[in-house]
Amino acid sequence: MSYLSSLFGIAPQAGTLTAEQAFAIAASGTASGEPVNQEHALKISTVWACVGLISESIAMLPAVVYQRMSNGGRQRADNHPLFDLVHRQPNQTQTAFEFFEQMTGFVALRGNAFAKILPGARGFADQLEPVNPDKVRVEKLDDGTLRYRIQGDDKVYLDGEILHLRARSKDGILGLDPVTYARESFGLALAGERYGARFYGNSANPGGVLQTDKTLDPKAAAKLKSQWEAAHSGANQHRVAVLEDGVKWQQMSIDPRNAQFLEGREFSAEEVCRWFRVPPHMVGLTSKATTWGSGIEQMSMGFVTYTLMPWLVRWQQAISRDLILAPQTYFVDFIVDALLRGDTLARYNAYEIAKRNNWMSTNEIRQRENMNPIAGGDVYGEPAAIAAPLAVTSEATPKAHYEQLLREAAGRVVRKEIAAMTKAAKRVDFEQAMADFYADHAIYVAQTLHISDDAASAYVAEQIDELTERGIQATADWDPRRIDHLVEVCHE
Repeated sequence: MSYLSSLFGIAPQAGTLTAEQAFAIAASGTASGEPVNQEHALKISTVWACVGLISESIAMLPAVVYQRMSNGGRQRADNHPLFDLVHRQPNQTQTAFEFFEQMTGFVALRGNAFAKILPGARGFADQLEPVNPDKVRVEKLDDGTLRYRIQGDDKVYLDGEILHLRARSKDGILGLDPVTYARESFGLALAGERYGARFYGNSANPGGVLQTDKTLDPKAAAKLKSQWEAAHSGANQHRVAVLEDGVKWQQMSIDPRNAQFLEGREFSAEEVCRWFRVPPHMVGLTSKATTWGSGIEQMSMGFVTYTLMPWLVRWQQAISRDLILAPQTYFVDFIVDALLRGDTLARYNAYEIAKRNNWMSTNEIRQRENMNPIAGGDVYGEPAAIAAPLAVTSEATPKAHYEQLLREAAGRVVRKEIAAMTKAAKRVDFEQAMADFYADHAIYVAQTLHISDDAASAYVAEQIDELTERGIQATADWDPRRIDHLVEVCHE
């Protein structure tokens, strides 16, 4: 009878699968001599960092329930019973962040994550209660459905009563436990850590021998060794030694390669990163060049695409299968925009293109930037008052609305300058970066605000003069001072 069979007091059955089989295998010894299981693995700093990076990155992304629209679009389903469950508080004790962090950590380290689906005021899924995967037994029945037994719980849970998130699987029932397959790599990392602790515990010095021309019987030799270690080890290291009666101390030589075990530890750390598909530079291994891009934006996109996205799809489809009763109408998605946002100038340029080509409205842009919507901001493309010369209003464009649109356009110009100069200030040659930006900026100002080329050039000249005199500090009050100035220029 297996461990789990004895645990639950039942005999093994055909088709019965256990979540602890991999755990038991992983707890066995390795070629490095280090036993490895999930708890041992977490003592490896790189494993801790990789699991934490994946689970915390997913937990920080808001999970939102959407409704599919007939035109192919979607809208937030704020009133759906699951919205509050996955977006704010899955159970009485955990926030959404804590729940997703714990569940993702389980599946990343153990291959499976389970949560009881408990009914209540919010419907059949009122609470999601995580369960330690080591205590769960999964059985496949003859009709193809699954049932779950939990240690210490007399209830037998069916498919619709358990949220089951699994990693890569060979049978489609249980996810593969990465520690089982990676135990040799993890054992090597643990062995390196243990060796390093012993090595430096001896002050990175090898032992030595006491030599004498006299013949010592075993008892006398043992006594001499004991006396030497007591006088010159631990807190007494490096004290002056006094040798008598022809006794000499000879230091053992050390192979320089043994003192370079840190290189081996770094290799082990990279191996751990490969198992979790985490770029080394994101867990502190900065000595290696990354091929994930040259900037923060590119590296973030690579991390989201190649590391997080498979986990997010697993979450989305598991929630759709186990929690959503009408998956043809509703679905869950994670908002990853925060991880994919570029620098300020790049975002503003992208927004400008999107709005000019009718891809996004003003309010959609403002929502991305965590700003409140404005009146008339749901119109796609340039509003009428901006598309026409701004000095002209029509009966269809009330003056207050016109002024709002005018100020918005002026703000877009000034904030683009602030973003560009903030970026230029990080370069060695600030003045050259400033000249490069403002070389054709007057054209952009004239086209955006529909003012004359002379007026736009005069405005640009004033900006350059301020920057030349005060440097980047000049931009501190440009919003709203220079916005007000541009509005006045448009009224002239």
